[in-house]
Order: sequence, then structure tokens, then C-alpha cells
Amino acid sequence: MVNFMNSSVQYIKDFYKDNPDFILRKIDVNWKDKVYVLFFESLCDSGSIYNFVLKNLYDTNNFSKKIFHIERVLSGPKLVKVESEEKIFYYLENGFCVVIFKKEIWALEVKANIDRGITDSQTEPNMYGPKDAFCENYQKNLGLIKRRVKSKNLICDSVDVGEYTKTKISLIYIKDKVSNKTINKIKNNLNKHRFKDVVDSFDISKNIESNKVFPTIFKTEKPAIVSQFLLKGYAVLLIDNTPFVLILDAKLKDFINPSTTDKFVIILRYLCFILTVLTPAIYIALINFNQEAIPTSLLINFSEQRSGVPFPAIIEAFIMLFVCEILRETDIRFPSSYGSSASILGALILGDAAVNAGIVSPIMIIIIAITFITNLIFTEIKLVWAIRIMRVTFLITSSLLGLYGLSLAIILCLIELANVKVYEGSYI
Repeated sequence: MVNFMNSSVQYIKDFYKDNPDFILRKIDVNWKDKVYVLFFESLCDSGSIYNFVLKNLYDTNNFSKKIFHIERVLSGPKLVKVESEEKIFYYLENGFCVVIFKKEIWALEVKANIDRGITDSQTEPNMYGPKDAFCENYQKNLGLIKRRVKSKNLICDSVDVGEYTKTKISLIYIKDKVSNKTINKIKNNLNKHRFKDVVDSFDISKNIESNKVFPTIFKTEKPAIVSQFLLKGYAVLLIDNTPFVLILDAKLKDFINPSTTDKFVIILRYLCFILTVLTPAIYIALINFNQEAIPTSLLINFSEQRSGVPFPAIIEAFIMLFVCEILRETDIRFPSSYGSSASILGALILGDAAVNAGIVSPIMIIIIAITFITNLIFTEIKLVWAIRIMRVTFLITSSLLGLYGLSLAIILCLIELANVKVYEGSYI
């Protein structure tokens, strides 16, 4: 027995000899037996280790009680029997304290509180709804969901993904609202990428995304939205160490209107989606090919404004779209305290200077401003990327064939949207 225990401890000690935060405590319980306590100081709470492990061991020794089964001495909410030596590494690296006594190996959860806690949502502000948002702690995030969906049919299937990261990912769904065929499809998709390392939700979403242009995975940091989607029959992925939960196989309408039930707001968001995609293309088609669709007085006004511009309208549009994309990225990357102010100032200065220099026309400034104001409603990165692709595609086709080319591009876009598979149904 002693040889087994010493060899196991020596093997682990040698393996972690280059880790300064690895702690190994040896406690004599009688003249021949020893208890070994192993943990990572950076991952574990020292107070919990003392209260649940060390204090009980020392108290038992002081009262001259013999230890026959170490689990009777240990206390704590979560105590797991370790079946193999290799499993010790898994528990140590996940914030457990491992206790070895004779041939018994036990793991006690004593994770340190190294997350930022539950705070307000940073990317999805809500005026009247709940203010709590997910954090980087898996257990807290799961609790936020279960606090809202109190049902025995709420299933949580967990798996560790990644050869080195061993990131815990849970597939959560309501059993009587999702078909077994759908769940099996999702599990098979996850198993294909089980050995790819996952640091945050972006890593797993890019692996299992079913379409490379239009998004099918909706990311949110709000428990209320996740609960609503669960009740609608969706399955979600909860990933450790990230505040964003993935809602699987979401439809286009879920990205455009994820939560509100206000009819006016729903209509407004759909209208903004249409405007941000089509406004530049419609202007280019009308000004280059279909002037008869514009009132004469307005057409004359457009011609006067464009009289000093040296570039064709399509080049003018691409220049302004490119500048606005740079300003948008600058606004995202800047600290929130002055990011918006800097981007607004840049837009005003650049727009006024471009018009005065005769590089672009005032009407083009208005068209691009409408395009980007309506685009600001949508925050999902994949949806914004899809909008960019559609906008550029419509812009090019309308510059080549006018409204006829724009109509063809819209039809092809709708066909592509209809071919995006969500479970066994339509994406639109």
C-alpha cells in the first residue's frame, strides 16, 4: 500500500516540478500511514482547503482517532472518488484538492473565486427587463438559467472539449420541446470537434457553424433571452470561462428581433435591416440606369451636387462605405469612455471635408449615413458580416444592371437564405 501511495505522489510531484503554484502537503496520521494533500494555489481557495481538509485531519489526530476511510474525515459540498491515477491531473487542473490515503484517492472541489461575478450586460442593454448577465463562471451561469426555468425536463449534458484546454461545454435543452433527432445531430457535431482546443465561445461556434455567410448560432450574455429560447424549443451551449451562451440553429428572425414583442419595434427592426442592405444599391441603380424613376426636379438637384465629383457614383459609394467601416471598428476598439465621441467627431470632420473638397456629393453622405445608422441596431458580429456581404453584392449588381440586376441579386439572396438548414426546417 505504501509503495503505491508513494509512487503515485512522486509521479505527480515530478510532473509538476516546474509549476511554482503546485502545493503538496504530507500529514502523518499514525506511525506508518500518511495523508497527501495536493492542489494548485492559483486555482483553489486556501480557506476552503483548511476548513474542509486540513482542520479535520489535524482534529482527528489530536483526538487520537484512527482513520480507516478518508472520506469520513473530509467535508465539503462536492467530494468525488478518483478511479485512476491519470484522473488526478484532470481534477487538480479544475480547481479540486486531491487527497491520497493508502489506495484511496478523493477529489474535493475548493475552487477559488477568480471570476468577475454577475454584472449588467455590456453588449445588450435592457431598459425594463432583468439586468443580470452571464459571467465567466460555469456554475453561476447554469444557476442563472435554472433560476428561470424550474423544470425536471431541463437537461444538461456536459462534455470536456479540447486536448489541452479541457473546456467544459454543456448542451442544455428542455426534453419535451426538442426532438431526439435534433439532439443527436448536435452531439455528433460536437464530437467531431472534441479534440479541438476551445478558449471561448468563438472557438466552438466557428467549428460547428452550419453556414459560412448567414449566421445560425446566436450569441447572448443575457439569461432571460436564453430562457426564452429554451422555452421555444431551442438547444443552447453553455461554455466555461466565457460570458456568452450559444443558441444553436437560430433563424434569421431571431437575429433581427431576439427578444422584444412590441409590434412597432419589430417592424422598425425589419425596416432597418432592409434599409441598411438596399439603400446604397437603390441609389446607384437610380442615378446610373433608372433616372426615369426619379422626379425631374430631384434628378436635376442630384446632377448639380455631383457636377464637381471626379469619381463615378459606385467608386464614391465604396470610398464612403470603407471609411465608415473603419470608423465603426475604431468605435468598437476604443475604450467606451471616449470611443463614440471620437468616431462621431471623425465622421463629421471627414464628411464635411470630403464635401468641401469635392470628393463626394452631399447626397452620398446622406445615403451612407442612413445605411450606417440603421446598421447600428444589429450587434451580432456574424449578422453584421452577412449584411456587409449582401450590401456589397447588391451594390455591384445594381452598378452593372441597375434595378434589374438588383432584383436578380435579391432573388438569389432569398434562394440562398432558403437553403440554409435549421434543424429540418427553413432559415427564414
